Parts: sequence; structure tokens; C-alpha cells
Amino acid sequence: MIKPVVWTIAGSDSGGGAGIQADIKVMNLLGVHACSVITALTAQNTIGTGKLEWVAAEMLTAQLEALQSDLPPVAIKIGMLGTKTAVETVTGFMKKNPEPFIVCDPVLISSSGTFLLEADAWKTITEKLFPAVTLITPNIPETEHLFGLKIKTPADIEAAAQKALAAGAKEILIKGGHGRHNVELSSDYWTNGEKAAWMSSPRIETRSSHGTGCFLSSAIAALRAKGYAPLDSILSAKAFLNQALRQAPELGNGFGPLAFNPWAKIEEDFPSIQHSP
Repeated sequence: MIKPVVWTIAGSDSGGGAGIQADIKVMNLLGVHACSVITALTAQNTIGTGKLEWVAAEMLTAQLEALQSDLPPVAIKIGMLGTKTAVETVTGFMKKNPEPFIVCDPVLISSSGTFLLEADAWKTITEKLFPAVTLITPNIPETEHLFGLKIKTPADIEAAAQKALAAGAKEILIKGGHGRHNVELSSDYWTNGEKAAWMSSPRIETRSSHGTGCFLSSAIAALRAKGYAPLDSILSAKAFLNQALRQAPELGNGFGPLAFNPWAKIEEDFPSIQHSP
């Protein structure tokens, strides 16, 4: 059986909890062949990020071209890009190769508080990259930074999503884990401009939460590559993430990695869904 090819374009995490390492683990578990384009090398662990080196634009382009010539993707996950040059390089490539499903997790800041996207790249991401991809998956703080909003209520989240669509995004999933309007539920909001839905599940309190955004976006990319419909892929990916949080091991002294386990009674972790008019 030929596995669908899925790329991850992201930074390397030497701690193995996020970035390229996490993406490949998730994609392999979900039955696709993962290829990687590395944008940065980091020296990090569960406590924080130390030294960081961006990959040169020439090397970034060489990785993209090498894969495109031999292992073209069915889906692509974009994570940490870091610099304006990297954003422009990846955007230019995507515009020349628009066929795959592309999910962008716009990584701005790490769990430990390190900024991972240069300030002059923010506008380039919203104006150039977002219109070139299929789905963007910002969390609440990222949405506020990228679109200049303050989000306190579900209505604010819906308004932010409309602003993202107006800026050229085709689909947006605003992750609600940082929202505090409901202390019991974590609620995500998805829309493509024609349909919309809220997806809610009980909050899972754990210190092992490093790489949740990478985990979710990689799972969505893998599931879309396998033919899942847009909302089905998000629901299943969120259930998989819930399971990974609930079963996460206690590793390290900071924000530990998730559990990278095969599916097991995954129906227990599916969020409830409420369609919006």
C-alpha cells in the first residue's frame, strides 16, 4: 500500500516534544509518510529554548525542491518559520505548487515564552502566507497578535475569525485552550466562511503540554491527506490530541511532551460539536 506523502515545514526541537520531531511522530502514527523541511535548529528542553539558528534561505529552498522533485506532497503542515525571508521563501514555493492541502500553525512564541517569529515577519504572514494556504490554526494569543484584537468572549473569537477570512484565509481554526471564559471546557472555533462550528471538550490539566499546536496541525494534515473531510479531520485530530494530553508522561522539569500513542478508545476523547448558523 502506498502511503500518502505529507511534509512538515518547521523547526527542530532537540527535546523531541514539538516541531519536526513531534510532527513526524504524529504523521507516522496516523499512517502517512512524513517528509521534513527544517527551518531552524534549536537547543531546547522542557524548561525552555536556548540557542536558535535559522536555516539559510538557500538551504530552505534546496530542501523544498529536493522533495518536490521526488516526493510531492498530498498535504503540508507549516510550523515555525521564524524570519521574513523564510516566510517569503515558503510562500513563493506554495504559490507555484498550489495543489496540496496546507495547514499553517503560525508559531509566534514558545510555551516557555521565547518569541519564535521576528516582528517584521508578522505582516508578511498575514498578507502573503495565509492567502496561500488552506487552513490556519492560531491559538488565542497568536490571533490577538496577528490581527490586533483583544479576545475575551466567544463572540470575540467569531469576530476574529471573520477578520482572518477577510484578510484572505480560506479556513481558520482558533484554538481555545488559552480562553478563560469557561474554566471547565476548552472550545475551538472553525469556519470557512460558509460553515462554522464550535468544538468543545473538558479541559485536561497537565504540565505535559509542550507541542500541542504542532500535534494538532500535524494530525489534521495527515488526516486530510487520507481523505477526511475538513471538519471530520479537525474533530478526529482534536480527539487524538485530547488522548495525548490525558496519557502524557511526566518527563523533564518543565512543560513535558505529550503521549505519542496509537489510537485506543479514541471515541472517549471526541469533542462535542455545535454548528453555527
